[in-house]
Amino acid sequence: MRTIYTFLLLLFVQPIIAKTSLNVTFTHDGLSVNARIQIPDGSGPHPVIIIGPGSGANDKDGTIPMVGGNVACLYPGLLNNTLTPYKDLSEALSDSGYAVLTYDKIEFTHPTTTISFYRIWMPIKSAIAYLKTRNDVDTNQIILIGHSESSGTIPYIARTEPGVKALISLAGPRRPIDSILPYQMVYIAQTCGGDVNMAIAQGQQIQQYCADVRNGNYTSSTPPMFGVSAAVWDDYFNVMDSVAINYNLAAKSTLFIGLGDDFNVPVATELTRFQAEVTIPADFYTIPGLNHYMTTATVPTVAEVVTDTIVHWLRGRIYPASVATLEGGGVFDISIQNDLITVNSAMVTIKSIHVTDMSGRLIRSNECMDFSCRIDMSDAAPAMYILNITTSAGRKAVKVFLQ
Repeated sequence: MRTIYTFLLLLFVQPIIAKTSLNVTFTHDGLSVNARIQIPDGSGPHPVIIIGPGSGANDKDGTIPMVGGNVACLYPGLLNNTLTPYKDLSEALSDSGYAVLTYDKIEFTHPTTTISFYRIWMPIKSAIAYLKTRNDVDTNQIILIGHSESSGTIPYIARTEPGVKALISLAGPRRPIDSILPYQMVYIAQTCGGDVNMAIAQGQQIQQYCADVRNGNYTSSTPPMFGVSAAVWDDYFNVMDSVAINYNLAAKSTLFIGLGDDFNVPVATELTRFQAEVTIPADFYTIPGLNHYMTTATVPTVAEVVTDTIVHWLRGRIYPASVATLEGGGVFDISIQNDLITVNSAMVTIKSIHVTDMSGRLIRSNECMDFSCRIDMSDAAPAMYILNITTSAGRKAVKVFLQ
């Protein structure tokens, strides 16, 4: 069943988990890739998320200096700030109990390398191979997040990676690049006082070039577009033109998140057509008020509602996830399966669990005096609840969502 949501506000506060941040490297197509993995404290192995970056020579943080004339026009409230969307996203997701890997793109570290489709657009495959060498992550519980352009590659990769359990498209295109780029060029010219006719002409040149490539009307002497040869663009189109088909063939739990103020990939663009083409069970969420980089118009950090939405969705599909106490005294493993909440701790004795609703009304309680405690929520309505845990070290509170 396909579910469509519009999130006006999601009150889902995540506790903060202590974690270890490691700079690591892995090899892709013979080249060294710089990466960072954040591992939550607590018993592992942890479900692991790989964040696939968007187009451009991005570093592992997705660093974007917000400077220049177009920024002043398009993002005046963010002017002279530096955005780090992948760092923000990885910090918040690891705080919620998931190991998270981000990486520098090949063209960032190796700007003069020979370009092939596999080399530039497929590093996630090598990232998965690297994760399989670690014993602190669960490589049978891999989640791929594709931001922007990577949302077209993650389902293609997932088709041959059985350990991938869920896919999340963040601001992902729903139409080919030679349709998106001309739109962006005209939009920027119209909005920022540029030469609209020139933008239209340049967009038409892009469309003609791509049409020739798709029709095989190119040779080894055909000039490159954006530094990429026609032959590599042919490989690119063979994969990226089939976004919905690849999601269907991957057949994974899938979430599509659109951002309401995203002019790069307008959320409503061909949404009805795309939803009809995606025949697997999938969820489509729209978060208003956010741009392509997942921030508001004035705050240069990824909005909490993005990670809250992701974690809320994942916790209905990927269990367990470790969550920290809000006050110190250790880390708990909390799982929710078949409406049964289980709390485990190797550090403190769990005396009791009390579940209240958001108004403070007691819903369930259980006296335990053990390192593990369970509480049955099978008759409770789907909603947000407060899990109040009394231990030998004190009292803790964690918000949980029952589907």
